Amino acid sequence: MDNQFPPPGPVPSVPEPTTFSPTTSEALPLPSPEEAAPPPPGYQPPASVNPPKVSSSPFKMITPIIIGLVVIGLVAYILFRILGKTVSDKTQSVSPSTAVTLTYYGLWEPSSVMKPVIDAFEKQNPNIKVDYQLQSPQDYQDRVKTALESQSSPDVVRLHTTWLPLFAADLLPASSNTLSATELATNFYPIISKLLVSGNQVYGAPMTAETLGLFVNTAILQQKQLQPPKTWEDLLTAAKAVRELEPITGKIRRAGVALGNTTNVEYWPDIVSMMLLQAGVSLTDINGPEVGVTLKYYTDFVTKHQVWDDTLPPSTVAFANEKVAMIIAPSWVAKDIKSINPSLSWQVVPVPQLPDIDPINWTSIWFEGVARNSAHPQEAWKFVSFLASANAQQILFDSATQDRGFPQPPANKAVAEIASKNPVLAPFVESLNTAKTFYTASKTQDSKTAINSRLIKYLEDAINSTATNQEDNKIVETLHNGFTQILSQYGLVAAPSPSPTP
Repeated sequence: MDNQFPPPGPVPSVPEPTTFSPTTSEALPLPSPEEAAPPPPGYQPPASVNPPKVSSSPFKMITPIIIGLVVIGLVAYILFRILGKTVSDKTQSVSPSTAVTLTYYGLWEPSSVMKPVIDAFEKQNPNIKVDYQLQSPQDYQDRVKTALESQSSPDVVRLHTTWLPLFAADLLPASSNTLSATELATNFYPIISKLLVSGNQVYGAPMTAETLGLFVNTAILQQKQLQPPKTWEDLLTAAKAVRELEPITGKIRRAGVALGNTTNVEYWPDIVSMMLLQAGVSLTDINGPEVGVTLKYYTDFVTKHQVWDDTLPPSTVAFANEKVAMIIAPSWVAKDIKSINPSLSWQVVPVPQLPDIDPINWTSIWFEGVARNSAHPQEAWKFVSFLASANAQQILFDSATQDRGFPQPPANKAVAEIASKNPVLAPFVESLNTAKTFYTASKTQDSKTAINSRLIKYLEDAINSTATNQEDNKIVETLHNGFTQILSQYGLVAAPSPSPTP
């Protein structure tokens, strides 16, 4: 009898994802205009001077008056030119007609996709220009951290929500006249407010929201007269049915589903984290029998059921080349699949769930934030507020569709509902209502010493230890201690108590 995932019995309630606690939550006040300096203390006007005696000759009286008037006129003219130019310069420096240029550090989206969105903003705001600078993913987290802490900081940056414990102090929360917590809660999915609002302060806004879907080779399942699976047991049954082995060597010729290891299953940290959440595990306190059972269920796809192995290509490539019938992946792999094999028959359905519990899905979200050191904070937040609007997200969706055919799900609910008419995107959009996340989100380009990378390494060690049949209790204990140590360093959980001295 196959292992149950999770064990029989009541499923513990799933906790809400941990929200960040920013190091500095107060927004920096904008500088007020300088006022004219008052006179120094004790200032007295000069004393009056007794007038000299005047000769009775009219010429002697008129001549100095004329000279005086000429001198006064010259002085007045010179002062007028100097002061007039100064006033003009000051007026010009604050004039609404002077354009402000925002530096925007972007990631993933090419300039050609972002251009229609930026053009629409600049058309509405002719005094604000946006310089979109597409960044390389390589070392992006370290580079943007250094840039935000400098005096020549970019104005708007793209960050991942799991980076907020590291970046919150470098960001300027939204002012009341730009993007409010109420607006974010009304126009976006519940998970987004939980991730980007702290103490009623909004730290950014996303343009897209990625989830996971089950990609299914339609032709292979139809050959076996199978329907796309809805539960994990359905998935395992289908994977066994469609697997094909080499007659002589017994090696996998066609795998059933890409699950079970950490070597060639792409997005495995997201998949395993989602499975743990579905099993009722709190990822901030990763403990209990459900942890071991879930890890065992995952590794059994390789070690016990042999519907996948590490000799196959990476999961996306394997699916595109019909080496595996099913994979779990985000929406953006659709473009790669289509590019590798345009004639492949496939569809996307929601990821498997456990029976008799409410669905739990996974999300990974990038957002745009405003730098605390921005030279133009008001204009920067005006731009981010525009990016959060349904109008901007519809423009981006249309532009991405034209560019690659498979855009990501919009974060704005109104636009996402329109996008769900696309059958490929529909399961991803549907998942957003029940999506959760954690600091184990993959493909975030974290540095090796950052929170995601360190947590994922502990999770990887736990999976590999489970696959080699090591002691379950020891695996879970090590995983729990590792997670607690790392999360406590970011103030996300209480620091572990020191062990008593024997």
